[in-house]
Amino acid sequence: MLNCYEETSIRNSRLPVEWQSQSALDELSQFLQMNWEQRSVFYDDGDVSSRQQFLSFTGQKGIRTTHYIGTIAFKEHQLNIFPKMFRSDKDDNDTQDLALPHLMKNLVQWIEYCNRFEYPYISIKSDFEDTNDLRELFISLYIRYVKSALDRSLFYQYEDRDEDCASIKGKFDVRDYLCSKLPSGNAGNFRCTYSSFVADNRLNQIIKYTCKLLNNEASRANQGLLRHILTKLNDVSDSICKPADCNNIRLSRLQSNYRVILSMSKMFLLNQTSSYDININESFCFLFPTEYLFEGFIGGFMQAALTDSARVRLQASEVALVDDIIIAEQSYGKAFTMRHDILVEHQNKGLFIFDTKYKGISRIRNNEHGYQNLAKQAHQPDLYQMFTYAVKRNLNDIYLLYPMYRFENEEDDIVELVVNHPVAGSIRRLTVHIVRLPFIFEDDIELVKSRLATVISNIFY
Repeated sequence: MLNCYEETSIRNSRLPVEWQSQSALDELSQFLQMNWEQRSVFYDDGDVSSRQQFLSFTGQKGIRTTHYIGTIAFKEHQLNIFPKMFRSDKDDNDTQDLALPHLMKNLVQWIEYCNRFEYPYISIKSDFEDTNDLRELFISLYIRYVKSALDRSLFYQYEDRDEDCASIKGKFDVRDYLCSKLPSGNAGNFRCTYSSFVADNRLNQIIKYTCKLLNNEASRANQGLLRHILTKLNDVSDSICKPADCNNIRLSRLQSNYRVILSMSKMFLLNQTSSYDININESFCFLFPTEYLFEGFIGGFMQAALTDSARVRLQASEVALVDDIIIAEQSYGKAFTMRHDILVEHQNKGLFIFDTKYKGISRIRNNEHGYQNLAKQAHQPDLYQMFTYAVKRNLNDIYLLYPMYRFENEEDDIVELVVNHPVAGSIRRLTVHIVRLPFIFEDDIELVKSRLATVISNIFY
């Protein structure tokens, strides 16, 4: 098992021996590509790249982790990728104390508030507080999806049947009757093709096969749920299914809940075997985009914390950067819609714009290099973006939110970046406030939430 942080290069010599050859890395790349194409089952990361972005493969046959965290198991070895904010500071590269259960605990807390991760019918916190393995988490999600769907109703579908019948129904095969049945003395049998509304269809066969695959590796609690599911699917035929079988299933808009189940089934079937070597040791890939976890968690937490005093909107997009495009004196309207990560309309304090930046910034206050660190680490494009928001929204104050490293305490003051902006012959003061927020949960979860709530409250008061 190899532990590392996101955005870290791993030399080929540090990789497991079974991963070091070019052919093994090519297999790993293709395996990740298959999982990349299925990631929309769990989240929308906004990445339109068709090529997988989970890992980058360097020219020295090594790999570099990107901004995805989680677990990759491949060829008998496991790579665990931890958030860079698990470091105690920016220069901390020690991975000895990293533990997967700690990452799981944080994932559960973050996803609980994150609206970018949709899990219908499921309470993340109550169902997965004690889950210590990423694969078990996804097995639990899948089982609960399936159970909820089957408890509502078994999936039925019209399927074409081609068989001998005692009476004619559907389309009668006259040629077969004249050339085969009559000469052989089977005048009472009719070869017919007809549609039947059945539960023994390919989708239910895929679900049943997937559940049986998962049964041996599921926790005891999940095995009980799987027995419940398999009992409901008792009349469905046992059939070996492959990932490609999922591509041939067509679902209507009214069957959207089964669309999620079908995609998750395909993911488990993809992760069950490798196209290069069937029935090798188990491989799987479960990764989350950390920048969206941070944005979604902070936005969701603000919605919960400010529910009595403010309206909090995420990804608000009613304002455009360009008010009008004019070509040859003809107006074409607005363009370049601006999306604010978090827009807060406070009852007493007015409008606030927050932009989350999942970037590590060293401590600023009580740090002899604090100013120099800030100048190097606060990116100019982020500042340009925030000043544009301020001008378009006619605000004097905007806020950049950054995560704190593990074990850090909150800073006493919010850092302010001030720009004196000339407007109509006068000077307008625009201020970007740099706010660092506690993000990593330790044993006392409620303490971290209390600290975060205090920092957020101080912004408004």
